[in-house]
Amino acid sequence: MRIHTTLIASLVLALAACGDAGTASNADAQPAQTAVASGAISDADKAAIFALLGMTPNPRGEVMNECGENSTPQFLSAELGGDAGTSILFAMSGGPTTASCYGDGALLHLFVRDGARWREVYSDRGGVLVILPTSTNGVHDLADGGPGFSFPLWQWNGTTYAYSNRSVSDAEIANATFLP
Repeated sequence: MRIHTTLIASLVLALAACGDAGTASNADAQPAQTAVASGAISDADKAAIFALLGMTPNPRGEVMNECGENSTPQFLSAELGGDAGTSILFAMSGGPTTASCYGDGALLHLFVRDGARWREVYSDRGGVLVILPTSTNGVHDLADGGPGFSFPLWQWNGTTYAYSNRSVSDAEIANATFLP
């Protein structure tokens, strides 16, 4: 699965490098720094997210995916800024039948801390979650990454991410952070 994700991310980066430098057309979007958080994700946080998703991992940390195969999900943290703070991305890929079962890519769930608990603020199926350097309401904008020339844009509405009814170009994701 790492090869699949690496190939998609490489393709996205290559396509972005071919585009012209551009700026987001949303007047509310502001430039900001994006950083992948360096802290390790605790076992307690992983357990809480598994519980929110109704999943029980086996002793090796694998859970049953939608294809009926055991798969080890990825947990990645990233700084979203503003009220959202540090997030955890849960990425669930396929097993041996990934291509036939997961035609649209991995299942992605993004969580932010809400007091002592985690709360889901984004969920979609795609190859790569792109954290843009622009922000709305103080929180980084997101795009659904993967091969293509434009990417659906998601913006923070104060409590969660909402689809903005527009897309961003390759040039607009050139300086973004790609997860996973």
